[in-house]
Amino acid sequence: VPSFTYVASVAAIVTAGGVPVMVDCDETVGLMDPAAVEAAITDKSKFIMAVHLYGHPVDMDRITDIAARRGLLVIEDAAEAHGATYKGRPVGSLGDLATFSFYANKVMTTGEGGIVVTNNPELAKEMVFLRGHAMSSSKRFWHTD
Repeated sequence: VPSFTYVASVAAIVTAGGVPVMVDCDETVGLMDPAAVEAAITDKSKFIMAVHLYGHPVDMDRITDIAARRGLLVIEDAAEAHGATYKGRPVGSLGDLATFSFYANKVMTTGEGGIVVTNNPELAKEMVFLRGHAMSSSKRFWHTD
């Protein structure tokens, strides 16, 4: 997670039981420095959270390359990047999953809420399960997790 982000990025990791690792940002663009990301990876690392800020995308070629070599997922925090593109591709389509915010101060708003997107069927199934409060699909009000 970049050191320059909103607390929600870090709170999501903590809420899920993880330990966030903050990395320095490239001072010329204000976004996470891929070299700092690679240096911060340990055997306990599970994913890289790329935070696109103010419509400016992270260097996703380098982030996805690092993730592929290290066996990590890439989560894009695209809360402030609705409509932004990286080399002609929309942000939110470059990692394993991405989140968008529809809070009142965003470019696209519903007042509250957000969305998680993925093209991975297994992750999509898990998101649907969690969206339903981790309830069994076969037994009403039965929580399996």
